[in-house]
Amino acid sequence: MVPHKLAPLFTAGAAALHLFCSRAPVSGPSTEEGNPQIVAVVVDSDRQPVSGIPVTAFRSSALTDSLAVPSGATEVATRFTGDNGRCTFDSLETGTYSLQASDAANSRSAFRSSIRITGDTETDRYSDTLTLDRSGGIRGIVSRGGVGGYVPSQNTNLKDAAIMVIVQEINLSFITPQDGSYSFPELPEGTYTIMYYATDGFFSAKQTVTVEAGSITDADTLILTPVPRLLPPKDFTAVYDTTEAVVTLSWQPLEYDSLRWYEVERIDMGGQHGSIFTTEGTLLTDTISAIPSGTVLNYVIRSVDKAFNKSSNAGPVEIVVE
Repeated sequence: MVPHKLAPLFTAGAAALHLFCSRAPVSGPSTEEGNPQIVAVVVDSDRQPVSGIPVTAFRSSALTDSLAVPSGATEVATRFTGDNGRCTFDSLETGTYSLQASDAANSRSAFRSSIRITGDTETDRYSDTLTLDRSGGIRGIVSRGGVGGYVPSQNTNLKDAAIMVIVQEINLSFITPQDGSYSFPELPEGTYTIMYYATDGFFSAKQTVTVEAGSITDADTLILTPVPRLLPPKDFTAVYDTTEAVVTLSWQPLEYDSLRWYEVERIDMGGQHGSIFTTEGTLLTDTISAIPSGTVLNYVIRSVDKAFNKSSNAGPVEIVVE
């Protein structure tokens, strides 16, 4: 399987880089031509400038939740180097950026990461020299550790298939086959954050891998950790106040680190008055004054984690509207 960008396909050639960075402001007004936030100069191994090279800026996304789907970098802009090997970037939002220069015709590229843009017009000035070099790569294995995942709609044993592997800094992704293998064969020299995600009940994970020019790096085999089983809350009860036409539902709090909320469902077997409520607390009131007398209502509750996985139901508890 060929690695893909998270949006369009990755087609540019890649290799490696040596970077020399200074943070002195470029003289002139704060414009794209006079005082840009990032200046990149692309040179060859003889330190001669190379024109016509596309340089792409990526804005990184942080992995903030171990159950959330990790996202790779966002491709912000691509500039082509001029006769002096120079290109510039401006009007960048606050964040962490990477640069990738690609000379596909000669299988060379360069990479720079961890460029911080803070929004301070006085300090957001980076001047980087990117030296084109041969490509490297990353290959590895990611596993569920023998815990069987499956796609419920297909009832197919996945083994270590369908795990998403993402190179965070430059927007590349790979979906594993059943043996859990993955590879990114066209990468510039540099250090990358590799992120892993499986949708069927595992925590996301990441590791840092360094690529050298002209070499394939074998990443450490990574075993995903299963998420503890998500259970419904206990002691689900209902109290019906017939005078106020209000049903008060309560339950015990669930001790679960990745709990998002509780989901209470009102079920009307007649199909007219069903509804779903969500709450982060352990008490919910449901006003049923508009529901006809004699209607039979059943309530169930389930837990929902931060990845929107749901537990089985607790209940039902039954109410007959008076």
